[in-house]
Amino acid sequence: MEPTHHRLSPPRAADGSAILDAAHRVLLRAGTKGLTLTSVAREARTDVSAVTARFGTRKGLIEALLDRLYADPAAGFAEATASLPALDDRWRAYLQQVRRNHADREATDAYFDLAALALRDPALSARLGRLNKAAARMFGEVLGTDSAALAELLVAAVDGIELRRALAGDDYPAEEVLRLLEQMALTEFHLRDPLT
Repeated sequence: MEPTHHRLSPPRAADGSAILDAAHRVLLRAGTKGLTLTSVAREARTDVSAVTARFGTRKGLIEALLDRLYADPAAGFAEATASLPALDDRWRAYLQQVRRNHADREATDAYFDLAALALRDPALSARLGRLNKAAARMFGEVLGTDSAALAELLVAAVDGIELRRALAGDDYPAEEVLRLLEQMALTEFHLRDPLT
């Protein structure tokens, strides 16, 4: 009987989206310390050269991941709510999105893991600052305020709620705090109760 030779299939070519999907999975599983070009290539079932050809360095990969995890959902929200004619409908959609984001603990943890990394890197910090500012501006436009300060306050409140929840765990009264944020928004914008 002849010996059987098992050939490993060659790595598949992965596009940028598949590589970012893989990077997100690695980030969720292993944090930023485990987010290496090698681990992402392995997760994407491709080789490191495909990752470096697309993103250059680990920092380039992290920048693209920040863009995707931060800017893409904000843009998706703006697109989804653009067709809602009533301001209260847009607010209702915003508050529902905040609750969905709040329910996704893995994504929140991944965001804060990347934010902590960005705090130690001036270029990443500047990038995250620009993403935050653009998201606040977009949320302000969608939600009918031309007050940059109010838009920033909304984003800061949501980020703060998520940070406090991440630090306190299940002991944090997140639902009560989210309800209070909702009531403050209703009062500030003179909207009807979004639950009606």
